[in-house]
Amino acid sequence: MVQIISVINHKGGVGKTTSTANIGAGLNQLKRRVLMVDTDPQSNLTRHFGYPKSIEKSIYGALVGKYSLPILNIKTGLDLVPSSDELVSWEKEISDEPGRELFLRDVLVPVVKNYDYVIIDCPPSLGLLPLNALSTSHHVLITVEPSKFAIDGMGNIFNAVKKVKDRINSDLTGSRILITRFHASKTLHKQTESVIRETYDKIVFKTVIRTNVALEEAVMEGCDIFEYDSNANGAKDYKNVCNEIIKLEQW
Repeated sequence: MVQIISVINHKGGVGKTTSTANIGAGLNQLKRRVLMVDTDPQSNLTRHFGYPKSIEKSIYGALVGKYSLPILNIKTGLDLVPSSDELVSWEKEISDEPGRELFLRDVLVPVVKNYDYVIIDCPPSLGLLPLNALSTSHHVLITVEPSKFAIDGMGNIFNAVKKVKDRINSDLTGSRILITRFHASKTLHKQTESVIRETYDKIVFKTVIRTNVALEEAVMEGCDIFEYDSNANGAKDYKNVCNEIIKLEQW
């Protein structure tokens, strides 16, 4: 059965898009069929794979009923629903619409059966777009950078997840935290990792994503880390995360 995962944090710059792209590619390398969905008006996931921000057909057009969900093939078994800057106005356009939290679910329903995993890259907010993502997901992956303010506001994320589970989507089973941009030589990073693990214990991935210039270089080349440099630390880390995801019996 398909597993739908929202990659979320209301803060920017914590590795959501990088994680979506490379977890999607890593699961694909492990012979899973994967659909990545870009719901961020900044279109970073779309551009990560070399597509322009002004792409002709995007998730926006599907959400407003102009056409069916556009799906771009990245490689065998790995697809992408692109975003565009048109999406920035979508929340206002449907703010008074009934069932406004279910628009994304409705456009995904016809296609999710074709995949093992659907991974939704969310914008850095807890607004209507992330709400739509949570309302169609089974799981939540929260990316966290090991900074002084890493866990500030985490309660807001968990509260949002609980409300969606209780009121809208009973299939939303749980959350996992992924520590990104980790530098083992920095005392603050090690201290923050310890705090995160002590606070959230079993829902933190064992693997951390180490700071790795190859991850940034892969973006510049318009590809995932495995295609760019399969021996890089970033590739090793994301492969380990993917193995953890596949082995998870409960989020």
